[in-house]
Amino acid sequence: MPVPLTPRRIPKRDDAAGRAYGELRDALLSGVLRPGERIDLGAVAHWLDMSRTPVDHAITRLCTDGLVTVEPYRGTFVRPGDPERFEATAQVLDIVHDAVLATVGAAMAPAERGRLIEVTASAAVAAVDEAPERHDRWLLLMADLAGRVGNDVLASEEARLRTLVQHARVGAPPEVLTAHARRRVESLRARGAGWLGGGLPGDVDGASLPI
Repeated sequence: MPVPLTPRRIPKRDDAAGRAYGELRDALLSGVLRPGERIDLGAVAHWLDMSRTPVDHAITRLCTDGLVTVEPYRGTFVRPGDPERFEATAQVLDIVHDAVLATVGAAMAPAERGRLIEVTASAAVAAVDEAPERHDRWLLLMADLAGRVGNDVLASEEARLRTLVQHARVGAPPEVLTAHARRRVESLRARGAGWLGGGLPGDVDGASLPI
């Protein structure tokens, strides 16, 4: 694992295991830790300036999340990205997001609805090099809406599925990400006037939307 030569001094506001989990999760989702790579837990502990115990706890959580695997006598490895797993997990996440919109959609201000349309459409027509960033922007907007539902179980499940989707997409063609957003555009279209108060426009900011 590529880690800095000097320890990272992280303010100890939270528990060490939680901080280790957050740092490793970010490294996994950002691609700093690549699919199939072996994770040197001793190097991670040195990098985060903590003992191995909280790092081990963080690895246990990441195993539960499906982001890493622990192989006896071999070590801890980043789970490879899997386009097929992406599709399967994204379908379940879409169901959760539909439930979110059914709950909070009617209460959204027109400007918020417009923002949702814009971000979803932007992800659906993203250029190859922009696809991951725009896909993330849309996912984070949906995460915010999920938090408004007021159901901790739903919010927790949305976060878990979103993490799996972000990881499983690693190595997938960018077209897979735009196709996912395109399906969500179609879902918004299907809601029509009843939800959007007039339906979706044919384009957003000059970008043609898929029909």
